[in-house]
Amino acid sequence: MSEKKSKNPDSALPISIAQHFLDGEGLVTGDPAEFEGEGITGEGKSTGFRTYNFHTGNIMVSVYESKPGKVRIEGSVYDEFITVLEGTLILRPDSGGEYTYKAGESLIVPKGYIGGWEMPERYRELIVVDTELMRNHND
Repeated sequence: MSEKKSKNPDSALPISIAQHFLDGEGLVTGDPAEFEGEGITGEGKSTGFRTYNFHTGNIMVSVYESKPGKVRIEGSVYDEFITVLEGTLILRPDSGGEYTYKAGESLIVPKGYIGGWEMPERYRELIVVDTELMRNHND
């Protein structure tokens, strides 16, 4: 995919999603502090994660990769679109049921989700998050 320069320097340009990031290459060690205030708590030892952020505007688009682990979400603070790139994601909402997603599958975790989030093996996802919370916090 080639990228052309805009003739108008004030014009917004497309942002390419490089395949090597989707494949887990070039990701950087993430900071757990970025999840503070989002109602996420670990279950057991820290999983450690790597990430790459493509864009933050009205949406944030990132790749996130984690070792196996479990977290508890006490009311997701934003809507999140996910495509599982590698591994398995198991969601266990407090309202009941168990939902399993594997590589190639996509889902939306709506704002307000409460429950378990398990990654039983190495896990990587492409995420698109509504940044309304971040925008309102910075006002």
